[in-house]
Amino acid sequence: MMHERNYLVTAEVERLLAATKESRNAARDRCLLLLMFRHGLRVSEACGLQLSQVDVDNRVVHVQRLKQGLSTTQPLRPEEIRAIKAWLKARTAMRPATAAFFVS
Repeated sequence: MMHERNYLVTAEVERLLAATKESRNAARDRCLLLLMFRHGLRVSEACGLQLSQVDVDNRVVHVQRLKQGLSTTQPLRPEEIRAIKAWLKARTAMRPATAAFFVS
C-alpha cells in the first residue's frame, strides 16, 4: 500500500495564492501562505510569529520552531519581501495593539 502525500506541491500553492486576491485580507493571506509554504511553518508557528522575527532590511525571518525547539534564521526571497511589505502596510493601517506579525 502506497503512503499518501501529506504536503502541498507548488501548483497547489500557486492556486491558493491566486485565491487570496479575492479574500477580505488579501495581503495578509498571501503573506501568510507564502511564508508557511516557503519556510515550512506550522500553523502554530505562523500564528506565533512576532514583528521582531521578520527582518525585511536584512531579508531574513527568525523562526522559533515549536517542535524540538530548534530556532533557525532563514533568508527571504524577493517575492516574500514584496508580500511582507504589502502586508505590513495593510497591518499598519489596522493599528493593532499587539506585536504579533499576523493579525485580523
